[in-house]
Amino acid sequence: MAKKRRTPKLSATQRYSPGKGRQQHTQKNRKQAQLATAKATAVTEEELAAEYKYVLKDLKHIGVIALAMLALLIALALILI
Repeated sequence: MAKKRRTPKLSATQRYSPGKGRQQHTQKNRKQAQLATAKATAVTEEELAAEYKYVLKDLKHIGVIALAMLALLIALALILI
């Protein structure tokens, strides 16, 4: 009597193999993809300055608050000790 083989019943996602069925990109397609990515990520300094103009002001406020808290801690340390 021959031995029976058991094959597991897998879903489509379990059977998926990333390397199979994919076409390799040609050199031309790779260059086009790189150019498209470079164009999408190229941002000028003016755009960044316009978008983040509030950041420098907020950093200054944080610095002032940090200095005030440090001065308060030093004053409390001198008074309480």
